[in-house]
Amino acid sequence: TTPDCVPYYVSKENIEFFEKNKVFSEAEVRARYEIHLENYVKILTIEALTMIDMVRRDILPAISKYTDVLSKTVVHKKSVVNDDTCEYEVSTFKKLSSLTTDIYRYVCALESSLKDAKDISDSLKKANAFKENVLKNMSDLRAAVDEAEEITSSEYWPFPTYTDLLFSVR
Repeated sequence: TTPDCVPYYVSKENIEFFEKNKVFSEAEVRARYEIHLENYVKILTIEALTMIDMVRRDILPAISKYTDVLSKTVVHKKSVVNDDTCEYEVSTFKKLSSLTTDIYRYVCALESSLKDAKDISDSLKKANAFKENVLKNMSDLRAAVDEAEEITSSEYWPFPTYTDLLFSVR
């Protein structure tokens, strides 16, 4: 990752190498170091904020709408056939309800880790906080959302699926 690699820019031997070969001065090397770390943090901030926005405005409401439909379907089926187990609807509802809870917790954790990381002033420590906390929370959130996408009706899913993207030519 960037925070793992960039510190090598400012190692004594590399600064000497750059200066000896008239590639960069020490000030230029240190500036590049800061720029790379700042760029890393900015890109991850944009990605994390976009992810939070997508989850809060589109994905959680879509899953909620679909689980509402599933629960109403169970009620309607049982009113017609009282002993119907509605296994598919109940099972899907339970799984999506659990995933909704996970997604909500992960998005809250992502917001918290993003806020905490942004408050760090040291460039390398900030970049490492993004690598260790923000990226981990993004990964956890992505896994839960991907799992929910697989069982949410495409009619309710707010974004094109991979199949739509790969195989639908219009």
